[in-house]
Amino acid sequence: MIEDLYRDNPNNSWSSDQIMEYSYVCGYCGHEVSSNRGMPLKIIDGMMVPRNDKPYGVYLCTHCHMPTFIYRGIQVPGNRFGSPIKNVPDEVNDVYEEARSSFAAGAYTGVVLLCRKLLMHIATDLGADENLKFIQYVNYLNDNHFAGARSDQWIDQIRQFGNQANHEIRINTKEEAQRIIKFCEMILKLNYEYPAIANDENSDN
Repeated sequence: MIEDLYRDNPNNSWSSDQIMEYSYVCGYCGHEVSSNRGMPLKIIDGMMVPRNDKPYGVYLCTHCHMPTFIYRGIQVPGNRFGSPIKNVPDEVNDVYEEARSSFAAGAYTGVVLLCRKLLMHIATDLGADENLKFIQYVNYLNDNHFAGARSDQWIDQIRQFGNQANHEIRINTKEEAQRIIKFCEMILKLNYEYPAIANDENSDN
């Protein structure tokens, strides 16, 4: 990654000039920011003229002030896809956050496997017996309406992705990882965050 900067052209160098403005989702704080603060990378073109007319370099987040490296669509640290969920038990939330961190690291097959494990944790926390097969946990969530209406296809997709990642020589894609995290986020909100909000509102009345 960083080695590519110099493999492409060993004359590339860092600059203290103002960096081109660029919008991205910060991998530290999760905010979408537009920053022109940081350290640009000066690219040496075919005429050996340095230029910094592309959003390449280290950007400082305007919210948390942490540095992010941007180069040709690569972002380090990456975006931790998904949103933090409130009122989730620690054991369940730890798996969810690990899946988000795996996404930021570009470990998309790891995301799918973790989300498969996450569904098992959620089902057990919501009353399913331990030591069941994965499909039994999926059926439990479906049969007891913990996944919401019209979500059978979503859960089946997670089952298929999980089985493929676990039993086949196959690498999952970024798009598949995004769909899986988004679905798990929905289940967590439906069963933990939203009920807690409703309870707070009821207690205020």
